[in-house]
Amino acid sequence: MRTRSVIVALFAVTVIVLTLPVRANGDIIVAARETQAIVVPRNPRLRLVNLPALEFALRAAIKCRGEPVSVTFSISDTFRTLTGDDLDNTRAAETILRVPARQMTLAASSRFCVADDPESANELLVSGFATAHASLRCRKGDSTSAHFASAPLRVRLTCARQPEENAQEVPEPAGSR
Repeated sequence: MRTRSVIVALFAVTVIVLTLPVRANGDIIVAARETQAIVVPRNPRLRLVNLPALEFALRAAIKCRGEPVSVTFSISDTFRTLTGDDLDNTRAAETILRVPARQMTLAASSRFCVADDPESANELLVSGFATAHASLRCRKGDSTSAHFASAPLRVRLTCARQPEENAQEVPEPAGSR
């Protein structure tokens, strides 16, 4: 049943987009800043790192022949639409999207942040595991057009290892005080 609903929704969106007049030309380019996340060491048997909530700073350069109606940014199931005053007399739109934990998972390197393996890497830069999308609607007179862009996301993961609980203290040499 859910699959049928998704197919019907995609068909409806396709019909709407395909029936939009294309005379009100425009353009959009989207970019995303690299973001950072701290993760805890994972069990060696697990292959995925569960990410915490992530914040992505997004910017879209926009150009309409006519008036910009809206710019929508989306990552996974998270989105934000800017309209009206947000777009007046501007050539760029910016937002920060906070993507909740568990909306994205990441297949990690087998050598990154493994519990009880201090030799595994403490940092990992991952590019393109998810994508930021942006859409621009423009209006000129009675014509409306829609324009789309996407950009790969980059996340720098840092492993939050706890100090070893059993670390032995090195005794101070006698007479060093």
